[in-house]
Amino acid sequence: MRKKYQYILFTLIIIIVYELYLIFSFKYIDIQKDSIIVLTQKEIEQRQKDLAQKKKYFDYVNSQAYKDKVIKTSQNKKNPWEEVVFVVTKEDADLYKKIDVDKQIYQQNEAKSPTYNMSNRQKWIYYIFKVDLND
Repeated sequence: MRKKYQYILFTLIIIIVYELYLIFSFKYIDIQKDSIIVLTQKEIEQRQKDLAQKKKYFDYVNSQAYKDKVIKTSQNKKNPWEEVVFVVTKEDADLYKKIDVDKQIYQQNEAKSPTYNMSNRQKWIYYIFKVDLND
């Protein structure tokens, strides 16, 4: 009779341990889902902020004032009611006429790195000793 109770006790202990395992595993999964939801909400808020900022910039780029500014700076045009007063020399004004419109709109920077055409060895020497071997 005593063996029978031991088997029953052993099976009850196994069942209790298994139920505790299920409880902890479901709780862990629930916590993981909550953290994913919170992270997703933060990401959605960040993307909404970025979208609003990009929309504001897009509205600015498509505004008449921006187009007027680009035309004035790149093509040396003016509105009919405006009067132009040159503060710079004629040569400087001619240089501004040559500005590319696309570069003005997208504000592309063409400044190249001082290590642009260097090999890896030359770059290491340049960064460590500040000696330019391209000369």
